[in-house]
Formats: sequence, C-alpha cells, structure tokens
Amino acid sequence: MQVAYSGMRQNKKMLFWLFGFLSGMLGALVAEIIYINIPVKLSYLLNILSVALWAGIFSIFIAAGLFWAIDIYGHRNVDWFGLLRKALTAGFIAGAMSGGIAQAVSPLSYFIDNGLVRFVFKSACWGLLGLILGWRLSKSLPNLGTHRAIFAGLAGGFIGGAGYLIANAFDMGLVGIMLGIGIMGAALGLCIVLVEERSRVAYVEVHWTPDEKSFFTLGSTPVFIGAGDSDICVPSVPNRAMSLTIEGGQIMGTDHTKGKKKQMSDGDHITIGKIDMIIRTGIEKMKGMSDR
Repeated sequence: MQVAYSGMRQNKKMLFWLFGFLSGMLGALVAEIIYINIPVKLSYLLNILSVALWAGIFSIFIAAGLFWAIDIYGHRNVDWFGLLRKALTAGFIAGAMSGGIAQAVSPLSYFIDNGLVRFVFKSACWGLLGLILGWRLSKSLPNLGTHRAIFAGLAGGFIGGAGYLIANAFDMGLVGIMLGIGIMGAALGLCIVLVEERSRVAYVEVHWTPDEKSFFTLGSTPVFIGAGDSDICVPSVPNRAMSLTIEGGQIMGTDHTKGKKKQMSDGDHITIGKIDMIIRTGIEKMKGMSDR
C-alpha cells in the first residue's frame, strides 16, 4: 500500500488526474443531493441561480481536491482550514459564474442548427469554470504563470465540459452526472500539469528517497524550501529557509537563514538532511525570461 501511494505521489499527472476525478465525483453527488430539493418549475432568473449554486458546490470539491494534490506532491502537512478557505472562494466563484452563464445562454443553443456547433458552444461555457480555477491554482503552483494557468484551465474546462455532455447523453441519471463532473475535474487537473511541464525551462529535481522524486518548475517566482508552508517541505529546517529563483537569466539559490545568495548551474546539488535536490536545465542562458 505504501509503495502504491509513493508511486502515485511522485507521478504528478496521475495525482492531479485522480484527485480531480474523485473530488468531482464526490462534489457532483453532494450538489445533486442539494439540487434535488429545489423545485422543478422556476422562473428564468431563479433557474440560473439554482444552476449556479449547483455548479458552485461541485466546483468547491474539485478545487479542494486539486489544492490537496498540490500539498501531497510537495510533501506538506495539509492545512485543512486554509485549504477549505481557498476552495470555498475559488471553487464556488468559478462554478457559480460558469454554471450561471451556461444556464443563461443555454436558450441560444436551440437556435443553433448544427449539432457539433451546439456541442462546442455548450462545452465552451464550462471552459469558463476551468479558466477561473486555473487562474486561482496558479497562485499555489510557483512559476505556472497566470497566462499559462488560464490557458490550461480553459482547455481543461472545455474538455471536461465535453466529457460531461457526452456522459449525460447516455441518460445514466446520477451516475452519468457524477461521471461527467469527475471527467471535468480530471481534465482540469491533467491539463494544468501538462502545461506546466511543457512550458518549464528549468526545474529542481527533489529526491525524497532513493525511489521517490518530484519536480518543481523554476522561474521568477521563488520556490521555497523548508518546513511549514514551503513549496518543498523539509521539516528539519525553518519555514522558507531557502529559495530558488531565476534572476536575470541565472538560477539563484538564497539561504534566508544566513542571508547568502549563490548562483547555481545545471547539475548542482543541494542536500538538506536526507533529501537531495538537483538543478536541471537544458538552457544555458535564460536572460529576459519572464513568468508569463
């Protein structure tokens, strides 16, 4: 069991895909339990608000699942209060906005004769959910970058929305809804990781054990190493004891406990306790690089 968990934890794509899928399934179940008690016949405005509430509820769960995945990947102790606070704000706002807009413009789809165009139109409405969640998740994933996070979120939301529509086309009731929202969460999590990995120019390779390692993208935003809320959790040193960043095209390591800064190159090692970290980059000069 421990080996399986360790393997999942170091496979970032699998971790975010799985947590996005499971949290989406659970969120859909909770949202449906609440939504089923809402009267069927509502006015146009109240119908928009009810769908916004439904989408906001399941989006809270998706956001919580992905924030949790970030903590697990960084080997951090989960701050449940902080995680729920972020999920409540980011998730509900993203879900309510996208769900409300999707419901508000849904009557327009009846004027679209082409079935494929109608399908794309409805999927794009759900892309807004991913866009907002992606933007918020970028604050917790150093050097993903706002623009890349928005693109990843938009793509994930669109793909997830398409999956939701396909799953519900089979008329499987609650199972279809849960599966569809699960696909939405999985697509969002996977797209964010893929965009982050494809866009990185440098990263730090963290060897937790001889058989487990993780990768953290380097850029203009510092990647903190240490205890507490550091991006790379090393309990044996103070919170945010060290940071890695790219400044003026060079990778810089800063020891905040001593106030010392050192230029680092590809292949350089950082050893803290039993944890070994290696700087990796295939680009010699990164001058002018910005976290776009």
